[in-house]
Amino acid sequence: MGGSSKQTSTSTAEPYKASKPLLDQGMGDALKLYKDGSLVTPNTMSTVVPYSEQTMQGMGDLTNIAQNNMGGQGLSGQLQSIINSGGYNQDQQTALDGIRSTATGQFNINEDPGFQQVLDKTQNAVNQNAAGLGRYGSGTHTGVMTQELGDLGARQYQDWQNRRDAAQTQLFNAGQQAQSNLGTAYEGMQDPAKTMMGVGGMYEDLYGRTLNDQLRIANERSNAPLANIQSLLAVANGGGQYGTQTQTAQGPNNSLSNIAGAGLGAMSMATGGGGKL
Repeated sequence: MGGSSKQTSTSTAEPYKASKPLLDQGMGDALKLYKDGSLVTPNTMSTVVPYSEQTMQGMGDLTNIAQNNMGGQGLSGQLQSIINSGGYNQDQQTALDGIRSTATGQFNINEDPGFQQVLDKTQNAVNQNAAGLGRYGSGTHTGVMTQELGDLGARQYQDWQNRRDAAQTQLFNAGQQAQSNLGTAYEGMQDPAKTMMGVGGMYEDLYGRTLNDQLRIANERSNAPLANIQSLLAVANGGGQYGTQTQTAQGPNNSLSNIAGAGLGAMSMATGGGGKL
């Protein structure tokens, strides 16, 4: 039956003679670091950047602003009053009351304190004009007087209505602007604190970059002993590979060996026979 066999060879390589002291020194130093617990040392340095003084001042100011406008005080009190009034501030509510009164009330021309003066001047002008024409007390005089007074009343009412509507609109818009100004004023109050926090952020950025550089230096110092040993061993290893190496090679197949042996034997016999001839 056929089969296979393996051949094993073992070779030993020694380090370059000049590098052996380096290897011994490096391995000894590494072992000492290991025993001392300093072969690998953790860096426990904190990299948390604390708030700068400027940031803390800004935060404190924002806190004070918020506290002074909470619990019904300051802005929160004004806004709560607007909410309680159906969304209108005091000026807007006054304008709404006027609009409501105008929409539901009646016009009284005698409520205008200046109307009587205008009326008297108009009557005097009509009378003087009629007298000058010799028609004082006539029907024409009466008709002209009636027309002039009617036009005067209509104009007076229209002017009054326009002025009142304009005033109410202005008052309502002023209230709306005041309501908008509340938020603008609150934002403006925060601007100095935000500016201070921006300056603080720049200091914190510098502090963070400084910490990172300190961390880099600390890591390099911590890794320096091991890095020196590694460099020493790398130099020593440059002298050649060393140690014991074992290699296993595939041996020849037994069946093929037998066939080859038989063939060689036959050839030998044939050659020997030829000699006899």
